[in-house]
Amino acid sequence: MANQFVFTNWVSMEALRLLINKLEVAQFFNTEYNKEFDKEFPVGATVQVKLPQRFLIRNGLGYTPQPINRLAVTVNCNLIKGVDFEWDSIEKALEMERSKEEISKQYIEPAVAQIAQQIDSDAALFAYQNANNIVGILGVDPNTTTTFMQARQRLIELACPPSGEKGVLVPPAVNTALVPALQTLFNPSSDISRQYKQGSIGKLNGFDWYESMSLHRHTAGTVAGAFTVAVNVVSGSNTITVNLTAGDTLNVGDVISIAAVNQVNPMTREVLTTVLKQFVILQPLVAVGGGVDVISVSPTIYGPGSQYQNVDVLPLAGAVITLFPGTAAPNGKSSAQGLVLHPDAFAMVGVKLEIPKAVEIASQTRDPETGIAIRFIRAFDPVQSRMINRWDVLYGFGGLYPDNCAVRVLCA
Repeated sequence: MANQFVFTNWVSMEALRLLINKLEVAQFFNTEYNKEFDKEFPVGATVQVKLPQRFLIRNGLGYTPQPINRLAVTVNCNLIKGVDFEWDSIEKALEMERSKEEISKQYIEPAVAQIAQQIDSDAALFAYQNANNIVGILGVDPNTTTTFMQARQRLIELACPPSGEKGVLVPPAVNTALVPALQTLFNPSSDISRQYKQGSIGKLNGFDWYESMSLHRHTAGTVAGAFTVAVNVVSGSNTITVNLTAGDTLNVGDVISIAAVNQVNPMTREVLTTVLKQFVILQPLVAVGGGVDVISVSPTIYGPGSQYQNVDVLPLAGAVITLFPGTAAPNGKSSAQGLVLHPDAFAMVGVKLEIPKAVEIASQTRDPETGIAIRFIRAFDPVQSRMINRWDVLYGFGGLYPDNCAVRVLCA
């Protein structure tokens, strides 16, 4: 009697185990909002997540009620990715004289490795394009711990929660440049399994360090002439009308600062260390000039008096805007984007897909921590006389507190 491929549930369970173990960037995303996409009724591709209310302090015994003004962010579950393959003979490919170990090595692991890489690459892209804080210089690899300590300092100054697993993700070239400075400083991971996780380097100053190939490069826009604010910005704005030269370009992920507009601690609302507030460009722009161009930025700008104040003064018309502060002549420069992340910076969600009945095998397993579900389907195609196989995952991302919990490290 021919062997029967009875490992139905094991296939997706093994696939999920391999997938989760290969995630480097995505492991530092918040996954608690998966429950919003796991309700008995359809919620759609997006969910609005309300952030905690923030209050101002009253002085004296007088009663001064404050408006309830909850901010919300959008978490999108809109990315579906998969791997497909097929064969003519099930017996020859899977069932006959093949063990679980061979199935995993020859078919599951290569497919899942590609899916895991895609999820991680998508996570890294979302993170860098939505993180407004930067340290370092475009086109230069940091070779000392100073740059990373600056990133840590920025997180502390912006009230990043001290708890939670925090990660530093760097390109291999940066890891090589840092070896002389760091080789005696790393502490062993407290989580034994993390020591064997792909890309793991070690733990330093409360951060888990990873060498990652999932990171992306960014090419800065080009600004030929003066770049200034054209119209006074009001509190609560996420757009700025600017003076640019016709033909100037700004790219998604470009970072700017505005003269005299400093960051404040979101709890004390004080300027502890004078650092110009940094904003990330969310929409690409080709300027028409004449002071009518509008840029979309994150975070939203809240001035003095706001419960959500994040700058000491609002930007005024004529204020000079700097593209990639800290980098001389940034126009068109390309740079790898390292990441320093706290899980409260970004959310990642995963959704289970429909399990069809009229197929040979249909299995799906969902990780309880990340929410990622991976589905495997095998079915016969009578038209082509082929056995088709497909892996599918549905997932998405959203920004929670990137202004407080994420920093980009500019590299070469």
